Amino acid sequence: MQATLKIECKNPEIIKKSLLPDIKERKDLKINLKTDKNNLIIKIESKKISYLKAVINTYLSLVKTLKELEELHDH
Repeated sequence: MQATLKIECKNPEIIKKSLLPDIKERKDLKINLKTDKNNLIIKIESKKISYLKAVINTYLSLVKTLKELEELHDH
């Protein structure tokens, strides 16, 4: 099973660098982060749907927090 999250943000490369330390390779879970002009793209592959759901929720929460900090920094 897999999911791809495409999240619009002002500085996707900075958010990607902030998330990289949390990525740990496991045989039952793979996470890949990419960026394009204004998007962070998170590709998640898992053998278990429960892991997939948990990782999606975790990354959405982390990215939301990082985007909020980005907004505070811009003001």
